[in-house]
Amino acid sequence: MPIEVKGLRELTKAFALLDKTTAREIRAGLRTAAEPVRAGAELGAASEITNIGPTWSRMKVGVTTRVVYVAPRARGTRIRQRKRKNLAGLLMDRAMLPALEANVGRVENAVGRVLDDLGHQWERVG
Repeated sequence: MPIEVKGLRELTKAFALLDKTTAREIRAGLRTAAEPVRAGAELGAASEITNIGPTWSRMKVGVTTRVVYVAPRARGTRIRQRKRKNLAGLLMDRAMLPALEANVGRVENAVGRVLDDLGHQWERVG
């Protein structure tokens, strides 16, 4: 159940050509929009997955030109992956998706504010 903003890539590229500061502001705003999901996923991972430990329950937010994502901070090693092959599925099903579902309204409102701010900046330039 991802939240999709159509045309985000093109919008980001257009503002990057116009002004580098605006492009950074877009990325920062999108990162802030995903913050409630990150926090919820961390709490969900720690409380819903047994024996996960603090390393794998910590999450990060990433922003690219195409997508904003939440992922575990830790990166897998072959040894750890053999020990717990189902961890990715558990993180997705028990922590990340429930965190997104619980925060859909907040994310939509935050992205709306980012787009409103862009609209206001565009009006000042144009």
